[in-house]
Amino acid sequence: MSTMNGIGTKFLGFGNRNRDGSHYATQWFVVLDLPVLPLRRYRLTVGASTYVPRGTGSQTLTRYVLHEETRLDSPEIMRTYLIWWLLGPLVVAGPAALLLWAISGNQNGGFGFWAFFLALSLAWVMGAATAMSNYGRRRHGLPK
Repeated sequence: MSTMNGIGTKFLGFGNRNRDGSHYATQWFVVLDLPVLPLRRYRLTVGASTYVPRGTGSQTLTRYVLHEETRLDSPEIMRTYLIWWLLGPLVVAGPAALLLWAISGNQNGGFGFWAFFLALSLAWVMGAATAMSNYGRRRHGLPK
């Protein structure tokens, strides 16, 4: 289970915690960290994550204990596509797109304005993506 430059496999669609501490999750093939193809679904236990420095960046390693493979869940697959390909981009890029559309008729914006707009948009994208990820982990009782 790993990605390199956003291409590889990862677990998504974690269900609520079972009594034994396990979850159901689907293993996805991802491109740019966006789910493209569901591969398998497992009942698994999520262990702690560790951060390992790698050159100029870092890598997150999460331990999983796989208990059993189950059949793919169509509603969960559709929900994952909806969240990652429609709702996520709307939340992340929507406010910046609306602001850009609202000011597109104004020709008075100089370099300073566009630099501010770009910085604000990047901050929103990073903050929204982080907040959505953290919310999902907390909601399903996953370790940080």
